[in-house]
Amino acid sequence: MAKVFVLREGFLDRVRKMSGLKSEEAFAGALHVSLEELQTAERLRNPSPNILVGLFEAFGFTPGEATIVEEQVVPRSQELVA
Repeated sequence: MAKVFVLREGFLDRVRKMSGLKSEEAFAGALHVSLEELQTAERLRNPSPNILVGLFEAFGFTPGEATIVEEQVVPRSQELVA
């Protein structure tokens, strides 16, 4: 099993409310990412490096405030054969 960074549950919703930004487009713009990249991160809770940097630079968060480390189960079809 691989370990991955995932966004804390509800984190982006809390940041969005705290920021006062009214639209998804404005929130993505504040993070300097595309709307699609933001929506993907929200859906999968898997932040890209760009999202993390945006959160750190725009709002001053640290990695520990935004993310946790979880084990990610890799489907058998994606396992590498040794």
